[in-house]
Amino acid sequence: MDVSISNFYLYNLCIFIVSGLALVFLGRMSSKVYGVVVFGLGTAGRVRVRDILQYTSHGDLQWCLKGSLSRRNLEMDGATQLEEEEAFTRDDIDAILVCTENGSHERLVRKGPENGKHVLCEFPLALSWNVSKEFFDIAERKGLILHEENIGLINNYKEQLDQSPERWIHCNITLKGNYNGWVEDHKISGPPFICNVSLIETACHLCGDVKVVGGAYTEDEASFQAIANHETPDKRTVTITLKRSKDSGGREKSIIFKLENGEELTLRPSITPGAKPGLFMRDFHKFVEEMSSGQIDQEMKARTLRAFQIAEEIHQIIMPKAIKD
Repeated sequence: MDVSISNFYLYNLCIFIVSGLALVFLGRMSSKVYGVVVFGLGTAGRVRVRDILQYTSHGDLQWCLKGSLSRRNLEMDGATQLEEEEAFTRDDIDAILVCTENGSHERLVRKGPENGKHVLCEFPLALSWNVSKEFFDIAERKGLILHEENIGLINNYKEQLDQSPERWIHCNITLKGNYNGWVEDHKISGPPFICNVSLIETACHLCGDVKVVGGAYTEDEASFQAIANHETPDKRTVTITLKRSKDSGGREKSIIFKLENGEELTLRPSITPGAKPGLFMRDFHKFVEEMSSGQIDQEMKARTLRAFQIAEEIHQIIMPKAIKD
């Protein structure tokens, strides 16, 4: 081959490689970096701040913590304290994460889409079905993402249940926990199965759609207990029991299925405690993926709204006077 021709091909090959590398570099440089703010520095809020600072990308998706807000004037390294209006009006802030007490969720979630912000909210999204439905409608109308957290579903529980050789006939979902200063106040936290709507979402996820068939509510000076009884279309039964007290000895959740052969199947978390990234970060990954796609997770939306409907049906049975008040 003529040397001049060989040099010509070599020159063009170099140009091609350099151009390709430049395009990749420019693509990375121009990719969207989502600015986020965390509202509330309780347990969930502090974990989210820590993780968002530690992990700044998921695949080709990137984010940056712009600050945090707390009514207790708490501070965390790397989390600048912001004023509320600043969080909702700054152009470099794309999303807010609502990790506050339940009673403030509705106000903050509403302000998000009103100010053009995507919203991730710890459950419950609101204190009623109709407000939750309204929030999803507003977000979709504005082309924004609304995501309700439920880290309890980030596991392989469904796979464990489906792998059982025996058909289940009854499911018991139980949660015990302490009072914390607001969770025991139903006017602030919402009625028991609104405050803990994730338990109903878990039942729907594992057992399919369920119908409310009964329940009970008891309360004394130091504790309360709420029980919800459900039935599947094929007449299998599901019981959800929620217990809260001044000193329960800590949080404890169990999911136990009784099988046709009389044995029990206890579902165990598939993610080792302390595994990285943690559950809150994995939930945040889902949120960022939704922001990138521009589409609300419709499975999450349908499950969230159905769980609110079921919760309200339960409360009409077990505490109708409190609901009317």
